Amino acid sequence: METPGEKYFEIKIEDSILYATLLTGNVTEEMIDLATKERLALTQDQSYPFLFDARKLKYVSRAGKQRMIQKDSFHGVLSAAFLIDSKVQEVIFNFFKAFYKTPVPIKMFTNKEKAIEWLQQYKS
Repeated sequence: METPGEKYFEIKIEDSILYATLLTGNVTEEMIDLATKERLALTQDQSYPFLFDARKLKYVSRAGKQRMIQKDSFHGVLSAAFLIDSKVQEVIFNFFKAFYKTPVPIKMFTNKEKAIEWLQQYKS
């Protein structure tokens, strides 16, 4: 079934971990809202460790950053690992982490296997 957000991201659950892969470089408030709604529909009130592949990320709008810290952005998320591969992404992540308190543990990784290994401890 096609979803409105599939041109921006892919979301799946595999081995009790929620995966989201960003498919575009620029992220807006509307895209985050759409991703949150689709993630909540997929998880159906279940909570999962979350691996977000942000390796294509180049820019997040100011409104997008504000949207990321809203309560429902982390609803159903037990922990969040962010997969990155550039200095730009590291700066964006560190800015987010420094200025916004998240309700779950978050960590940045450049290696997918290490991110998955870290998320294993948060499986319910």
